Amino acid sequence: MAIRGVGRTALGVGLMRALEQYEPRKLFDDPVAPRLATGWIAAIARYRPLRKAFLLLMNRSGPGFYGSVVCRTRVIDDECRLAVADGVRQVVIVGAGMDTRPYRLAPLRETRVWEFDLPEVQEAKKAALRRVLGELPGHVGFAPIDLTRQRVGDGPADPSVPTLVICEAVSLYLPGPAVGELFAYAGSLPPGSRFVLTYLSRVVAEDPRYARWRRRLRWQTAFSRPEVAALLEARGLTVLRDLGPDDHRRDLLRPMGRELDVFDGERLTVSRR
Repeated sequence: MAIRGVGRTALGVGLMRALEQYEPRKLFDDPVAPRLATGWIAAIARYRPLRKAFLLLMNRSGPGFYGSVVCRTRVIDDECRLAVADGVRQVVIVGAGMDTRPYRLAPLRETRVWEFDLPEVQEAKKAALRRVLGELPGHVGFAPIDLTRQRVGDGPADPSVPTLVICEAVSLYLPGPAVGELFAYAGSLPPGSRFVLTYLSRVVAEDPRYARWRRRLRWQTAFSRPEVAALLEARGLTVLRDLGPDDHRRDLLRPMGRELDVFDGERLTVSRR
């Protein structure tokens, strides 16, 4: 999979989800992620010495990134199950990357799913899915989109049915107006719809200690917790949960007896229309 920029971020997240499958006390089940991996990515996932070396390198170069990815994956998995049980009939995954939820979560296999992402990322993913699954599942549609130039609301998803919108690790890489369009889209959906959003904490984004990360990762948009709540409420959305690293450590890691660094700068909010 020779893709650049945002695509590399997608591959990196996919690799971390694959690595989690080899943990004896894993946070979630994802049998698809390791199978999607090829080349050096597959080698890192499958061989224990390489897994250990990669995780050590990750913790040095990006402390808490791995913990943040696997914790938010578990939380969003749970939110998918809750949303479908609560009457959601459609799922829109914005910036889907190598997300495997439509292919491994039973409730989503019975639900119409739309994946939105850059064309080159989607072509690489569809090729990987055909290799692993044999064919693309009929319940999943792929909508090529550049969020800096196009609106999610102009895509093929049905605007008339209760929808779960997942925007995971996307908003921090987009300019403010594009993020505003995502809020507007979520607020335009019918009652019963849900919006899952991860966002960069403004405190961390503006901290001089993270200046190198800000330049290297090209962070663009950040919010405080009150700012996110106000923006969601202005669009007719009610905040149900807003979770940060302390919540992940308390609710997910400690009950399993695991100790993981979790990046301080990422939060996850769940709201309902």
